[in-house]
Amino acid sequence: MSSREDFERLRQQEQEQQLKLELELQQNHTISMHSHPLLSEYYTYMTAFVSLAIFVAAMLTILNISIYLATVSQLRRHLNKPLLMPSIVMVSLYPVISVAALVTILVPYSWFICHTVMHAMFMIGGPVFRMLLFRYVESEQNYLKETSGEPVALNTPPCCCCCLCLPMVVPTKTKLCISRYMVWQMPVWQGGIMLVMNILYYRDITLYREVVLFFIPFIIASIVLGAWSLQITVRMITKLHGDYQLRKKMFCLQLIVLLCKLQYLVLYEQLNSLKLGGEYPINHTIYKQTIINILVLVEMVLVSMLAQSAYRVPIQVQIDDSNRK
Repeated sequence: MSSREDFERLRQQEQEQQLKLELELQQNHTISMHSHPLLSEYYTYMTAFVSLAIFVAAMLTILNISIYLATVSQLRRHLNKPLLMPSIVMVSLYPVISVAALVTILVPYSWFICHTVMHAMFMIGGPVFRMLLFRYVESEQNYLKETSGEPVALNTPPCCCCCLCLPMVVPTKTKLCISRYMVWQMPVWQGGIMLVMNILYYRDITLYREVVLFFIPFIIASIVLGAWSLQITVRMITKLHGDYQLRKKMFCLQLIVLLCKLQYLVLYEQLNSLKLGGEYPINHTIYKQTIINILVLVEMVLVSMLAQSAYRVPIQVQIDDSNRK
């Protein structure tokens, strides 16, 4: 009996060891699928797909920069100084995003920093765009004089559904100041959050995955507040300058959030259901990031062309010259 019990015990131990070994192999396979390779390994074992992706990404980035330079040249001819610098900053957001996407393909481990740079373009663009809107009417005080207390509706996207019950509001200095703070909280609030998330991601990836969901509501709330204030401001200035394509310019700014934040994160999770790439180092994560960033690069070229069209007006310098003559 004792020998039989010993045999059963040994057999059970062997099964447990085999199960542990299988679990370890499966865990190592999962880690190798989703881990970033060293830079030396990445370029040593580079595949034809990655090489072609780098070439295409470089060409798209050059194309985006070319569109940007053409747009800046056009703005320098058409705008006076008060509008020139904010307009140049606004059209500069898209080539910066393209460069960040290219760097992600060249250095895969830097993807979270580059994704933060893409996100930061909206945080920077929001306050600059608001400043540009009021420079179209010279200043906030001048806007209050020109409108003479005309009320403004608050039911604009992204809060159009939940703000139907809010009454019309007459703009004042205090209310415009609140609107300014709603926009300026984005770079301060979200900048701090993204800094903490970057530190966690590169120092302790396990802790990052445990706490990242707690940061998301604060980021969403900050974006919604800032976008809501900008939409209200666009509606206010459009009443005075409806021919300046302000909604089109606002749409170009919003596309940064939609394409570089929302789309990026959705695709990053959805592509995990597909089997991409091979074994480490050119694994599933490399293919996934490359596909997403190529898509972002193509979209940024299209958005740059849309922004170039939107910022063609006003043609301020030509009008001023004709008035002087």
